[in-house]
Amino acid sequence: MQSALSQLGLTETAARGLVMDEVQAPGRSGGGGKMAAAGRAAYLKIPEAARGPVTTALFAWTKAYVNSPAFETAYARVRTTAMPGPPLPYDHTIDEELKKQLDHNLAVLEGMKRGAASMSAAEAQKFLASLKETADKVRNPETQSGMRAELEAVRAKHQAQHDKGMAQWQKEFPADRQTVFARRLREFLDATAEVDFEARKNVVKSHAGEIVGVALRKEHQAKPWQWLEAFVVGKEATTAGRAAAEAWLKEIAPK
Repeated sequence: MQSALSQLGLTETAARGLVMDEVQAPGRSGGGGKMAAAGRAAYLKIPEAARGPVTTALFAWTKAYVNSPAFETAYARVRTTAMPGPPLPYDHTIDEELKKQLDHNLAVLEGMKRGAASMSAAEAQKFLASLKETADKVRNPETQSGMRAELEAVRAKHQAQHDKGMAQWQKEFPADRQTVFARRLREFLDATAEVDFEARKNVVKSHAGEIVGVALRKEHQAKPWQWLEAFVVGKEATTAGRAAAEAWLKEIAPK
């Protein structure tokens, strides 16, 4: 008897690659990626009556792979690679950075005094008075407080960006890989709860006569990609997929 993978024209290596592609690209809103495209093309080449048993077997294969040491190793590698880098490093504390900026600004003003040598006495006096006024502003506690606030705001922004990235990473690549599949199974079940299979009237065929798609009504085109894929592959495959998904979900995320 042919395996589910061979009936769908997939090798073990190719199927594992599709699973990992799905794991590495979570949260798609526009489509299901390589796995959905490959699955759709494969399903349309086999009779609809055979799609239910194939789907059941395919879910069984996927569950076995997900629970294998090979997947555990691959997922750990993908998770580590996707992890955001460490927070932006700073060579100085805020106090040190503030002093550095103040000393730099005052040094620049001090150096500008040399320009007075080429001026008339009146111009030099006015120029030096302006430099002194600027230096006094630099030394003003209120000015320094504003500079400190800017430094703190920049560092807080960088930290917030890092924290957001870490939170997103932990959501998309949780330490418990079962969480990933529990989320995907729920998404699939929610999206395919009500598929209008009665509307599957118009099939699209290739020049060779193979079914390559199903024409969608306008009102269906905004449906989730899981709904659209279920609509295309048909009721037999979807019903079997939902049953397998519900059983798997009960194992890894019982209520």
